[in-house]
Amino acid sequence: MIRILVNAQSAFFGGGLEYLKNQLKALRDIHKDVYLIIWTNTKNYTELSSFLGKNRTIFINFPYLPYHIRFITEQIMCPILAKKYSIDVVYMPGNVACFFTLKKQVLVFQNPNLFFNVIKSKSISYNLKRLFQRIIARFSIMRADRTIFISYNLLKKAVKMKKPNFYVLYSGVNMEQAYEPFPTDGFKPYILAVSNITYHKNYPALLKAFEILHKKYPELHLVIAGKIMDKKYFEKITGPFRNKPVWNKIHFLGAVEHRYLKDLYENAVFYITTTLLEAFPLTPFEAMYFNTPVISSRASSLPEICQDAALYIDPLDPEDIAKKMDMLIKDTELRKKLIEKGKNRILSFSWEKHATLLYKILRT
Repeated sequence: MIRILVNAQSAFFGGGLEYLKNQLKALRDIHKDVYLIIWTNTKNYTELSSFLGKNRTIFINFPYLPYHIRFITEQIMCPILAKKYSIDVVYMPGNVACFFTLKKQVLVFQNPNLFFNVIKSKSISYNLKRLFQRIIARFSIMRADRTIFISYNLLKKAVKMKKPNFYVLYSGVNMEQAYEPFPTDGFKPYILAVSNITYHKNYPALLKAFEILHKKYPELHLVIAGKIMDKKYFEKITGPFRNKPVWNKIHFLGAVEHRYLKDLYENAVFYITTTLLEAFPLTPFEAMYFNTPVISSRASSLPEICQDAALYIDPLDPEDIAKKMDMLIKDTELRKKLIEKGKNRILSFSWEKHATLLYKILRT
C-alpha cells in the first residue's frame, strides 16, 4: 500500500480542478495499492468527494484561504498531516512545494503565468505578488524530490537545465460522461470559444476579428462560454462593440457546466482559441472529441500539444484571425482534415496512460 497525501488547496475551479479529479480517479482505480488522503477546502470538497467517492480515500476539509495565508498554512499543515496519516509520499499538484516535510515529495508545476511575461501591470501589489510567487516556484522546483511539468514548453521556460528528477507528463482527456441538452438554436450558425474571460485569453483580438468577419457573414454568431473573472476588465474589452451591429451577434453565456458542453461543441461551425498563454489546453481536445474543427493560437504550448490537428493563427493579429476563420468556413476539405486529425491526436492523451506514468514517479 502506498499512502499519498494530496494537497488540493489550490485546485478550486476550472481546468486545475478537472485535472486533479480525473488524475486521482484514474490513479486510484488502476492501481489498487493506492490510498489517498486528500486535503481539500470548502470550495472544492463537494465536487472532489462526490466525483471520487470514499473508496480508499480520506477527505480532510479545510476553510478556503487567500493565497498568502494558504501558502503559510500549507507549509505548517502538510508535515503535520503527513505524520498523522503515516504518509509515504506528499503530492503537491499546485505549483508550490512543502519546504519542511521529511517525506518524499512530488510537485506538479502547471502555472505558466510566472515565467511568461504576458500580463503587464503597473500595480505594485500585483508585481510584488508575482515576484514572490516566482521565487517560491523556483525554490519549489528545486526542493521537490520529483517535479512534473505538464508540457515541454513550460519546462523549457521554467528551468535552464533539465535534471533527472524533472518529468513531462501530459494530461489525459476524458469526455465520457452523461451529457444534457443545451439549447443552441437561438444563435446558429456560430463560432465557439470556451474559457474564462481573463487577460491572457486575449478576447479583444477575437472580438475585433469577429467584427471583421461579421461584415462578410452577417448571419454568423460568436458564442463565448466562460466565467467573467473581472467585471471591470469585461466592461473595458466589450465597451467598443456595444453600440455596433456586431454586438447583437456576440453571446456571453457565462460559466457552462461540463455536462452541457456536448451540444455546444457539436453544433459549432468551429472552435477557436486566441489565448496568449496555456500550459496544457483542454478545450481544443474537447472540440476534437466532438468532431469540431479547431483554430488555435500559435502561442505558448498549443502547437506542441495540438500539433497538426489545428489551424494556427497569430493571436496578436485580428486580420490574420479573421482570414483563418474565413478560410475554415469556406474550405470544406480543410474542415474534414482537421476533424480527422483531431480524432487521431486525442488518442495520445488518456488518463490511464497518465496515471500509469504518475504512479511510477510516485513510486520511484
